[in-house]
Amino acid sequence: MRIDPETMTPDDSPLTLADIVASPLYLDLMTPKVAVGDGAIDFTLPRLAHDGGPVTLSSFAGDRPVALIFGSYT
Repeated sequence: MRIDPETMTPDDSPLTLADIVASPLYLDLMTPKVAVGDGAIDFTLPRLAHDGGPVTLSSFAGDRPVALIFGSYT
């Protein structure tokens, strides 16, 4: 089943899907900024269990592999 992207644009939207895909911002977001083997950008996140302070990615450097999961995996 093929979905027509134009049917996914709300009637009151000032932009069409074609407008968005052609925008310089979209093109920049779609351009890879890292290469295979590059180090990850460091960041800090709060712990889900409130029994400790925040966790920084760089604190795991050289210790063990880290898997980053974005979105739901359930």
